[in-house]
Amino acid sequence: MIAVAAAVNDRAILADCLARSPDIVDKTLSLKTYEGFATAGTAYNQALDECDAPWLLLAHQDVYLPTGFAARITQALEWLSQTVPDWAVAGVVGGTDSGAVIGQVWCSGNARLIAGEAALPARAATLDELIIIIRRDSGIRFDTGLPSFHLYAADIILTAKTAGLSTWVVDAPVVHHSRPVVNLGGGYAEAWNYMRRKWRAQLPIPNLVCPITPSRLTLWEKDLRIRFANRGRSARGDAPGDPVEIAKRLGFEAG
Repeated sequence: MIAVAAAVNDRAILADCLARSPDIVDKTLSLKTYEGFATAGTAYNQALDECDAPWLLLAHQDVYLPTGFAARITQALEWLSQTVPDWAVAGVVGGTDSGAVIGQVWCSGNARLIAGEAALPARAATLDELIIIIRRDSGIRFDTGLPSFHLYAADIILTAKTAGLSTWVVDAPVVHHSRPVVNLGGGYAEAWNYMRRKWRAQLPIPNLVCPITPSRLTLWEKDLRIRFANRGRSARGDAPGDPVEIAKRLGFEAG
């Protein structure tokens, strides 16, 4: 029912996190990896083309899926399909138009549990890209012109919305064993400015990292705050701890 795909640029991180997930190890979930692509859109459209399951789960290589994740996400997506036939995109953590967080995830990069209070499933205006799930028969595709590997969730959500389709957060907590973010320059800035131009009629666009607004000052100010908090470091440190132990400590995984 669910296929898993990941764009990969670090095999060691993949082995320590996503490929180590119990449902992937025991083949309950199949995983295909995509390496050497210039943009998320080109990688994920190929994943869509090669997928023969009704739902395609796109995960970051640094995500750990706790024991029982496959059963939990399948139940949630079956509920959506029966109850909300217009759903096209889903995730495990996101936000509302007002910026309120929905869902929960452990974020190693921030060393904290990110959790909202809303009952799940819940309609979402934005998703964290650590996991996004596409209902394949919705027909939506990724924009191959969107630079780099950022903000593709925001783009596909707006693409779905334009087609009259909805986005949801479901209850399936995971560990995002991410490294700390030290700035919003480079590929992130390129993607942010592309989205600002492409969707200018829809601005502002909510986003958990940095809202996309008519003014570039929004990005510059957020980038400056992140750089200041990291004392100007340009190198990202390693993710602290072990994702399996984190999942157990939080009660995400039995045993």
